[in-house]
Amino acid sequence: MKIIKTILGVLITLIIVIIVGLWGYLRFSGPDPHFAGVCETLDLDGSAEDIQIDRQRGFAYLSLIDRAALARGEPARGWIGRIDLHADSLSVEPALIDPPDPLRPHGLSLYIDDNGRRTMALINHPVNRGSEPEHIELFTEEEPGRFRHLRSFTDELIARPNDLVAVGPEQYYVANDSPPNSGELTKLIYVDHDKARVVANDIRSGGGINASPDGRILYVAETGGQELRVLRRNPTDDSVETVTRIALGTSPDNIDVAADGSLWIGAHSSLPALVMHFILGTDAPSQILRVEIDTGGNANVEEIYLNRGDEISASSVGATYGNTLLIGSITAPKILICTMDEV
Repeated sequence: MKIIKTILGVLITLIIVIIVGLWGYLRFSGPDPHFAGVCETLDLDGSAEDIQIDRQRGFAYLSLIDRAALARGEPARGWIGRIDLHADSLSVEPALIDPPDPLRPHGLSLYIDDNGRRTMALINHPVNRGSEPEHIELFTEEEPGRFRHLRSFTDELIARPNDLVAVGPEQYYVANDSPPNSGELTKLIYVDHDKARVVANDIRSGGGINASPDGRILYVAETGGQELRVLRRNPTDDSVETVTRIALGTSPDNIDVAADGSLWIGAHSSLPALVMHFILGTDAPSQILRVEIDTGGNANVEEIYLNRGDEISASSVGATYGNTLLIGSITAPKILICTMDEV
């Protein structure tokens, strides 16, 4: 019995040493952190997995919930926050007048029509994912920066929604993701009011999606493929065709389309470190890329921000407003508000 206890003790010690060593390698190896600018922290009630910017008004909308608690199987209630980026002192206020219950938000999208009317679409996960239907919630702006619930939509094609982009007041594309490490291809769904259909079925786990300002081009972050897929949208029937694929060498998440048309992508440069982050709560790297695509489909990919996770872990989005960069995370209950030296 004593020998068994000794062997178990040695095995446990060995496992701890391996875990600590792996964490140390993931934590301190890789390229040096860098960013040309300064960042300040704004603490939040929940983590901002997705951020949308209303550049006409200077509002930032945040998809907020305690996702670390959700990962532990604990209950959590989410909300949509709004930051007035013109305010002298930045704070987060509720953006929804009558949020649905329960609300467990993920990706969100703001649509502004030619008359300035604003609607918001967001993914609302059920309490029991996998056994209860996923919902898309639609809202209409009632006063500047404040939205009232319009309706909910669900369809079996919306199986594992991660992000969406609105291309009309009740028209949007939904990117489904796949189970971790499954390698499964996923479907890109188009919804028009109460009708949903598949427009692509070979997405390598859709982590983020956005559209060009004119709505003619879609950008899909293929987290499993470590690529950005560019698709041309047919305005007559809303079908899509792939234009090009851009290798990123990292696992992309949400996509922000800046005022100049460039793409700003939150990314995970080390998936093993991200897994360790969820298991042990250790730091995971945060990375923001800027991608510029010319008319010939050629891309210039620039790494704007890289941090090993001590400033903010597990970045999922980088959204711009002028020379301000807002960085949100899957789990961190804060965002970084960064002033860039150059844009």
